[in-house]
Amino acid sequence: MIRYFIFTAAVFVLSGCASMDKEECQIADWQTIGYEDGAKGRALSYLGNHRKACSDYGISPDMEHYEQGRLAGLHEYCTPSNGFELGKSGQKFNTVCKPPLAEDFKLAWSQGFELHDALSQLRNSERTLKRYQKKAATLHEQIEDAEAELVSDGISSKKRKALLAEIKDLNAELEDAESELLELQDRVLDDRDYLEQVEARYHY
Repeated sequence: MIRYFIFTAAVFVLSGCASMDKEECQIADWQTIGYEDGAKGRALSYLGNHRKACSDYGISPDMEHYEQGRLAGLHEYCTPSNGFELGKSGQKFNTVCKPPLAEDFKLAWSQGFELHDALSQLRNSERTLKRYQKKAATLHEQIEDAEAELVSDGISSKKRKALLAEIKDLNAELEDAESELLELQDRVLDDRDYLEQVEARYHY
């Protein structure tokens, strides 16, 4: 029976039943449509979309068969492996699952979300590291340009004094940036280690 639901649900996905036309409403298999919605983790209130789509044609959904199909579809959605993937992708927790499926689904989602957070943390650290690497490289270039101008011919004493002050400030800024770089490099390594630990902790 479930194989039948999966096959016929695929047909409705391709036909775009989210905005059902007259013919789709007339031939609707509400148990199959319910299965499709359940497999996508949709709440029972989503039936209102179908009711609205078919109301112009004087057709009302079969609530009983729709809910039967939806409950079967929820067994496909409310699995630990799916919960983990949803959490891993950063999706918000969906409260649609009910006992006895809800507990394992929620646990798996939280573990997936932990992995999502670990990966996000690493990516943020890597972006910050790249930003400071770029800043340090720019400061190096500015210092080199200022030093080259300092030894150029015909430079006035006033200009030389200003360049010396500028080079001093740039070197101080570079020192701070390089110190921050060392901390960021350590942070990236720590974040990578933590991500690997989380990945090794959970298997679905």
